[in-house]
Amino acid sequence: MNPRQGSSRAIIAMHDGAAEIYCASMLKQRAQLLLRQSLKCRRLFTSCIPVGGHENRAQLTRTLLLVTRRRKMPRTKKNSPPRVEVLVGSWKQYGRGIIEGVWRYAQKHGPWLIHVDPSEADERTRVPSGMAVDGIIALIHTKPLAKKLRACRVPVVNVSGAQLSGVTFPRVTSDAQAVVRMAIEHLKERGFTTIAFCGEPHRHFIDYWQEAYVARMKEEGLQAFACPAPPSPHRRASENTHQQYRQRWLEGLPKPVGVIGWDTVTCRHLALACAEAGFDVPDQVAILGLESDDLLGRVVHPPISGVDIPVEMIGYEAARILGKLLRNRSARVANVRIPPLGVVTRQSTDAIAVSDPKLKEALRFIREHAHEGIAVGDVLEAVPMARRTLERCFREALGRSPAEDIRWTKIQKVRALLISTDMSIPDVAKACGFNYVEHMIPVFRKYHGTTPSRFRRQSRAVGRDRIG
Repeated sequence: MNPRQGSSRAIIAMHDGAAEIYCASMLKQRAQLLLRQSLKCRRLFTSCIPVGGHENRAQLTRTLLLVTRRRKMPRTKKNSPPRVEVLVGSWKQYGRGIIEGVWRYAQKHGPWLIHVDPSEADERTRVPSGMAVDGIIALIHTKPLAKKLRACRVPVVNVSGAQLSGVTFPRVTSDAQAVVRMAIEHLKERGFTTIAFCGEPHRHFIDYWQEAYVARMKEEGLQAFACPAPPSPHRRASENTHQQYRQRWLEGLPKPVGVIGWDTVTCRHLALACAEAGFDVPDQVAILGLESDDLLGRVVHPPISGVDIPVEMIGYEAARILGKLLRNRSARVANVRIPPLGVVTRQSTDAIAVSDPKLKEALRFIREHAHEGIAVGDVLEAVPMARRTLERCFREALGRSPAEDIRWTKIQKVRALLISTDMSIPDVAKACGFNYVEHMIPVFRKYHGTTPSRFRRQSRAVGRDRIG
């Protein structure tokens, strides 16, 4: 029915769980358009209701109110295993690792019926409709997707590294500050004092990671070089245009430079831009990803180094939290941040960014032999020069002495073994070049602010040992 102009009635159209209420005093043409569009609605109410409460109806030429009608998704039968939807992109190692962790939890504490959507979760993702779903684990990068998942009215756990305002689902992710800190330290160890960051154009959820990079560079007393988003005219430009933009940005950076890419795909774009600009990777531009992808990282030329994110642990912990919510919807759960395991070094960062060939040789010797318990004398034997000259070169190029560099390199290996193995603390000390564990503990505390055993407990608090 078409409302008469000036009537005190309204039309309600239901579409995708939202009620659109239009004041009937709108123009006749607008009312007819609404009725034509309502043919696409899932449900249409043409019964008129009083608008009421408005003294000046002339101000209500068009009144629009969105009233969320939350739809309760169908659940599985009482005695059936819970059905869990996993919305992550399985084409990348991050998504595959999440799925692996969820599956491992289900194997140990299930059974669960796990449904995997192979595509990347974004605002275009179709939330299961009419399918019995008890809980969802999702990579939530956008607010539209978060809104869709909230309307499902089932427990949701977010495994995205994006931090979105207003999105309050429990979140399990890598520790952004720790990941960025490890990436910067990796490049500094190789002599890079100019370190830049490159995200993806207009993927604003990356801003959180860029802010962590800028904050860490400030702490290090270094200048930040973050790739800005392209100007407005290029927002919908082709990938070729974006690639040219990256190339111009790289050309403007001081050399040599270490560039941190958001993910392996970003690093691939950077490597291609370097090839087009004629920059040598890694000697002029070293490239390091904030993730490591065993497949995508190797097929790029040169192969891309990346921070090793414990994605299986993230998936396992997300499943643990979801399991808790499935048992008790009102259970209190906290967000979890999981520290990185280390850096997977490939050719893209296999460089020593110093101009002095003897200093470069000394640094490479330390990287390769620090775990053997070497001292400064061994470095001088491998790279003959005056000790005072060696000390001066290290101070000028790296801001630390050769002895400090040896200790730092050993402690980096200690850290990796504590996280990734079950070796005893004395065995870790021996494997990293310390003659006695009593010598290792104070050095480790100096760099990490805690003891090796406590560091291991904290890094495993979310359960890497529970995964196996």
